[in-house]
This record gives sequence, structure tokens and C-alpha cells, in this order.
Amino acid sequence: MSFVLRAAFWLTVMAFLLPAAGYESTPQPAAFDGGYSNASYTGGTPALPPADDIGAGEALAIAARSAQDVMGFCGRNPDICEKSHAIVGHVVRQTTHYGSLAVVWLTEKAKERQEDSTEALGPRTVARPSAAPEFTAGA
Repeated sequence: MSFVLRAAFWLTVMAFLLPAAGYESTPQPAAFDGGYSNASYTGGTPALPPADDIGAGEALAIAARSAQDVMGFCGRNPDICEKSHAIVGHVVRQTTHYGSLAVVWLTEKAKERQEDSTEALGPRTVARPSAAPEFTAGA
């Protein structure tokens, strides 16, 4: 769960820091009725950025205020936080317990498989090449 949250956080940070995509910087000719405006094709005046367009500084300030609000959640709702901590603790204990059982089981199966393959091969002998008697060095 924490991996998902961390991944979502860093993907959001990257989305804010990357430059605007090409489709955001050019005016779009689409209308609600499915038709197209001819102004963009006739060389009309360039469209201004939308009024709700925000800069990186403002986006960072909004993110900081949101983070402060999230950090104060437990102060406003202590009963929910206590129950959430109990649930997270239970999930961590269960994951640790069953994860360790899985690791032990996998280790035992790997040892059994290794022992079975060693018994099937029998004693190993190393073949060494021998020089042919008619072979002479140099020429």
C-alpha cells in the first residue's frame, strides 16, 4: 500500500514539474456540438491561455496547503485515526506472519528440489581431455 502511495505521489510531482504538453499550448478548435471553429484555420488572433491556468508556484502552494490539511486530519478526527492505525497494524502483522511462512515454505521446496536433482545425477565425474598420441606440436 505504501508503494502505491509513494508511486502516486512521485507521479503527481513529475506531472506538475514537466512542461505543458503540445496540445495544451495550441488552441483547440472543438466545440460541444462536434463542429469545428474556422477561426483557428483562417489565421485569426491567437487564443489566450484559459483563465483557470495556474503556474508552477501557485500549484506548489496549493499542494503545500493540501498537505497541511491532510497532516491535520488526525487532529480533527482522532477516533478515525485510532481505528485506521489499528487496521494498518493488523494488516502489517498479517502480512509479516504469512509472508514469513511463504518464505520458509519456498526455502524448503527449493532445498527439496536441489536434493532431488543431486540424487538424480549421482556422483559427478569430470571428463579431462587427453592428448592424441599422433599429435605433435610445432610444424
